[in-house]
Amino acid sequence: MAENNTQSGNGILETVVRNKFHFFLDVAVIFLITLGILYLFGLVPAELQSTVGRYPGAESTGGEIGELPLSLVAPSVGINTQVYNPSTTSIPVLDSYLLKGAVRYPGSGLPGGQGNIFIFGHSTGYKTVINQAFKTFVGLENLKPGDPIYVYSNDTAYIYKVQWVKKETADQALVVFDTKDNLLTLSTCDSFGAKTDRYVAQAIYASKQPLAKTASAQ
Repeated sequence: MAENNTQSGNGILETVVRNKFHFFLDVAVIFLITLGILYLFGLVPAELQSTVGRYPGAESTGGEIGELPLSLVAPSVGINTQVYNPSTTSIPVLDSYLLKGAVRYPGSGLPGGQGNIFIFGHSTGYKTVINQAFKTFVGLENLKPGDPIYVYSNDTAYIYKVQWVKKETADQALVVFDTKDNLLTLSTCDSFGAKTDRYVAQAIYASKQPLAKTASAQ
């Protein structure tokens, strides 16, 4: 019986060796499909999130001066998220990006430029959710004046200090883009076009550092 098992094992190994190209191709396809399913449900490990789900060709500065924000960290409240930069203000498109993480509103400011950067994301009161993007800005309301917020581009960390946090009604303006101050405004929302109250935090630019020197802040 042991001899038959050995022969069977050798036969499988020989088959794999003879068809190694197809074998590795099948493994790669299965891996990518599995990774895609995990990402859909927000279960991709954090160390892979910087490379999975980004569509640089669909992200745009819109001609403004500055760098695209790629991630955002508010360590005092546990916020750590990717930031997406759609090139259209279409509400369905913005809502679709909200299912992946935080979203910079097209036409608002950029790190390294001037104006007000407006970034919004989901938050929820539920402790357990399938898609972790619904918890993107959970804890935003707990930010305090002076708390740091790190906005990362490809190679630079832009540091902002919180000025205030408040609850805004649906009828109040969320953000004014035309400003000479370098500001960052964060907002929670169920849907970008929804008429609901939301928490809004405003921070002002403080400094910037090469990314390698601030990696420990993530």
